[in-house]
Amino acid sequence: MFKRSLAMAFFASFLSCLLFSSAIKSIAAENLVKTDCAIDWIPKSSTAFGIMLKNKEQLDLVLNSKAFKKLAELGATKMLIEKFNEGFSGNVDDAKKEQMNKALKIAGQLFSHEVVLATGPNAPKSLGAIISALTAGQMAPLTLIMQGNFDQDAISKAQGESIIQALVESSGELNVPELLFAFKLKDKKTGEDLMKILEDKLPMIEAAGKFKGAAKKEKLLGSDFLTLKVKGSIFPIKEIDQIPGVEEGQLKKFKADLAKLTFAAAIGIKGDYLIATVGPDLTYLSSIGKGESIASIKEMEPLSKHAGKNILGLQYYSKEFLETAQSYGSGPEEASIQIKEMIAGANLPKDISKRVEKDVDALTKEAFEFAPKIGARVGVTFLSDKGCESANYDFSSNMPIDGSKPLGLLQNFGGNPIFAAVLRGKDVEKTWNFFSKWGAVGYGYFTEFAIPNVPEDQKEQVIAFFKKLEPTIAKLAKITASDLIPAMKDAQIAFVLDGKLGSKQWSPLLPKSKKDLFVPEPAFILGISDAAKFAAALKGYREGINQIIKDAAGFDPTGTLAAIKIPAPEEKTLKEGKAYFYPIPLLEDISKKIQPAAVVGSNFSAITFSFEHAERLLNKTPLTSEVAKLASIEKNLAGFCIFDNTSLMGMINPWVDFGFEMLPPGIDEGFGVKKQVKTFFEVLGTCKGTVCTTFMEDGIWVNHSISVWKDLE
Repeated sequence: MFKRSLAMAFFASFLSCLLFSSAIKSIAAENLVKTDCAIDWIPKSSTAFGIMLKNKEQLDLVLNSKAFKKLAELGATKMLIEKFNEGFSGNVDDAKKEQMNKALKIAGQLFSHEVVLATGPNAPKSLGAIISALTAGQMAPLTLIMQGNFDQDAISKAQGESIIQALVESSGELNVPELLFAFKLKDKKTGEDLMKILEDKLPMIEAAGKFKGAAKKEKLLGSDFLTLKVKGSIFPIKEIDQIPGVEEGQLKKFKADLAKLTFAAAIGIKGDYLIATVGPDLTYLSSIGKGESIASIKEMEPLSKHAGKNILGLQYYSKEFLETAQSYGSGPEEASIQIKEMIAGANLPKDISKRVEKDVDALTKEAFEFAPKIGARVGVTFLSDKGCESANYDFSSNMPIDGSKPLGLLQNFGGNPIFAAVLRGKDVEKTWNFFSKWGAVGYGYFTEFAIPNVPEDQKEQVIAFFKKLEPTIAKLAKITASDLIPAMKDAQIAFVLDGKLGSKQWSPLLPKSKKDLFVPEPAFILGISDAAKFAAALKGYREGINQIIKDAAGFDPTGTLAAIKIPAPEEKTLKEGKAYFYPIPLLEDISKKIQPAAVVGSNFSAITFSFEHAERLLNKTPLTSEVAKLASIEKNLAGFCIFDNTSLMGMINPWVDFGFEMLPPGIDEGFGVKKQVKTFFEVLGTCKGTVCTTFMEDGIWVNHSISVWKDLE
């Protein structure tokens, strides 16, 4: 029983981490997923929630699977369990062991069915003050660096002081975030036993002088709850004499604000749920059953598409919550103020400071035109005949992705790669214009402020070098605008990892294998619209870099730079395109099959580590993976990602067999290594893979994923 309870507890802890990436009914709003769960009563004012369902059923699927049983029968597994039990038994007496078993049993039962975490209306603002303080700490080193101070101790000190200063300045906004936890009870006795244990502890809290009268039993939601209510003033705030970097007046206000803080916690049983909350008070808890539930908000409407499915989990994040979590709550004005405060530490002359501030205002305004407009997100996870599926709906807009057409690069992944991810961006030309414009402004400030600070004996040379450099930089910018950007209008970018490049002997230092051994094959891919312009851009960049080296060589007294020149690459004509490469003699000592190259085809360019992989990518091939076939990859997509574990095992298994060939005599007979290792990889092979797609549906961004596990025969 102990082992099973322990397994349940570990599993519950794992799922709890994933939750935070119930029969009480409120004034009814329709439950769009048609699943009996906490969505019926979570208050409409909630800013986020996560619900995990059927946890015991999921755990039982694992524990009762043939794969788990086979893994559990391994000698290595049994030895690990025995060692754990020996350590546990040796360090814990019988009384404590009994207490731990009881606690694990209660925890296992609480996490067995439905677990809920929700945040109240004050959570975004409460968390925002902390996030702002951490952001201030990240910005602090930049001010020192602008002043030319790179001392690590000074930077660390500045970070700490900035965080504290930010907390002091926002002390009026500090608050205890409202959090609600709930566990569905299939057996109410479990909850009652826990409540009895906690109630027995109340006298201990009362015995502590400062907590006298803070803990009690009271009626909430028509049920008995144990509550704890305290004020910040009970803590030794008055003993804080000083804080580095904080003035006396600020410190006084900070201490007063901390003293005003309140903390409230409650735990009790209502209906079929054990509910626990923390917050500044119990208002959020008391709102349950008053007004509509979270099911009534419009963001829940997409969930109706999954009504009646075998739901395993639900998630929701409000716009306000995500803006806080992702630091998007501030607009261009707030961002501009933060940057200007940082620049103020550089102590620039007044006239220059005004000009910089004007440019900062313009820069942040233009930069925020690219920023997504954050919206709420809602998600659902369920079991289907395909596997474990999830659908997440994102109400954000102005996203930097384009889902208006199919992803053509899916045909250039070589059929069944181990891993592949691709997305299509947008506004390539607009993005280039933005960086081009502000790069020029930044260069102007560099020449105006940095060069005058160069030592006098070097200043003339530095000015001459940058003067000589300007025509080449202008030429490279022109190449980018006229060749590269038009060639990249397709805006697809991808990474592929395959494992089909094989050899029976990768090095003379290794013995020859009986069958091919495969190595990882990474490739970076860009979708291109004009292969000729793309090739011209690459040639222009090489010539431009050589010109920069040549210009720099004129200022190098050692003559080292004069000997450096990037030669034209060698070319190899492939069936569907061309490969450009530089021979690397060192690699030939390993294998002639490995040769990094830049490959240009009719619709894409790639960097590969072998010509063989390049040929596979150039040859258009539909995705043949069984996992890929589960997704609708022919539709209009903005993104796609796949992990094919079957392909990964296909690459790894020959190396495992090769390792067996290298085993010294007697090792396998004595320890059964082959059987245990093979069983381990067989169990790993029960994961078939995951496929994800991102697309627009009814004006909402959708991320749909399918994970497939198949038990051993």
